[in-house]
Amino acid sequence: MIRIGGVDFALRPTCHPIVVAPSATTVEAARSAPTCPVPPSFLQQDHLDGVLGGVSTGVYLAMVTHLPGTPDLTALTAVITDFVRSHDGLRTWFEPTADGCLRHIVDPEAMRYETKELDSVDGGDWATALTEYFDRVSSPLQWPSSAFAVLTAADGFDLVFAVDHAFSDGMSQALAALELTERYRAQIARRAVAWPEPGGSSADYATDERARAADGLAADLYPFWQDTLGENDFRLPVSPIERGGPAPKRHRRRLETSVLLDGELAAAFDQLLARSGENVSTAMFSVLALADFETTGSEFYWSLNVLSTRFGARFRTAQGWFCNFVPVSFELPPVPSFAATLPRARDGLERGRQMSRLPAHGAIAQLFARGYGAELVTREPSFVTLLDLRSVDAALGAESATRIITADGTTSTVSIWLGRNSTEYFVCIGAPDLPETWEQAADFVELLRRILGSIARTGDYRSAYPLAAISGIWQ
Repeated sequence: MIRIGGVDFALRPTCHPIVVAPSATTVEAARSAPTCPVPPSFLQQDHLDGVLGGVSTGVYLAMVTHLPGTPDLTALTAVITDFVRSHDGLRTWFEPTADGCLRHIVDPEAMRYETKELDSVDGGDWATALTEYFDRVSSPLQWPSSAFAVLTAADGFDLVFAVDHAFSDGMSQALAALELTERYRAQIARRAVAWPEPGGSSADYATDERARAADGLAADLYPFWQDTLGENDFRLPVSPIERGGPAPKRHRRRLETSVLLDGELAAAFDQLLARSGENVSTAMFSVLALADFETTGSEFYWSLNVLSTRFGARFRTAQGWFCNFVPVSFELPPVPSFAATLPRARDGLERGRQMSRLPAHGAIAQLFARGYGAELVTREPSFVTLLDLRSVDAALGAESATRIITADGTTSTVSIWLGRNSTEYFVCIGAPDLPETWEQAADFVELLRRILGSIARTGDYRSAYPLAAISGIWQ
């Protein structure tokens, strides 16, 4: 089963970690790796700007997946070497220059990895030692920017993979759990690896993305961006958890994961969706809209949805940051209910999916050129991400336990991950570690749980407050 959370939730070493790291010769070869003419992707450029500006430090993603048996370190070293060779993004670093950041890609044949124990620490605080190691390694301005560790336990071992956010996203972490597990099983069994090599590289994606920002279809899609953002006065959405407004400055980010439905209730909700022909994304955005309505009184739902932009088979198994963010907005029905909101959410999501082919950065650049959208860059955006992890869970096997980590870092806003794994519906919230924010977050989670529970038990949920009554309640 895959779960998502922060570092404290996922990293629980009970003994001296073993790290699998590139040899000194490989690190030296990386320093002189040739430049590649492909510029950073749009999200990579944002990340690089944050790092160079001192805003983003130690921002990495990671996954921990459990494997049975005693770890075969020789096999694991071979697996990790082949894994890094297969993905150019994991062999990439950026060099800041006066003309921008240059991409360097290390030759796959230069990859040589070896095992060693993590440096000793006083008191055996291995979790802190490991996170400090990840913080040191995770930077897009050096190589390696990724780290691997092995944590032994009584019932097997955990394999940990951490990498700077410039070279990964949440889906890449789930895929890494699958690929590394398959490579290890194949290595132990002395059989061929049953894993498709990526058809496109991380650099290919950046090239493709910039082309999509300026081609003929981009011109056709831009009006949808202008109209949708214009409906919201060209302002960023505010999460209902931020009822007092976004934090005026960045604070340490805290992450908490909560189960919303499991067992018979999760199964009942699945059956309801199957009967109605709806998917998890449409259902969860409908629930979010109802929760937003009951929290703020807003009859118009509006958020930024993070979408995967792998677009077919080419990048399906690649490691990288293959995402776009698109506006999702729709008006609630006069009598807000789950059943009545579903078609409106479906239309809003479908419009967003069509818009996702045009990178947000390309759309925003066109907005600026037309004199719109200056307020879109005045603060950190809040995002909603939907994850259906059941197919990955099934591929990993019933005995698996995988945790995807987003490093704590700092933030001034709220991000929400909603998902379905093999056993439960869950929500993960990342927000400034402020008491008032987390009081509101706890209330919001309980509201989501209540709405979903009602739908699972009765087949629907109807808000107690029709739109006509709103003005008298939230004034």
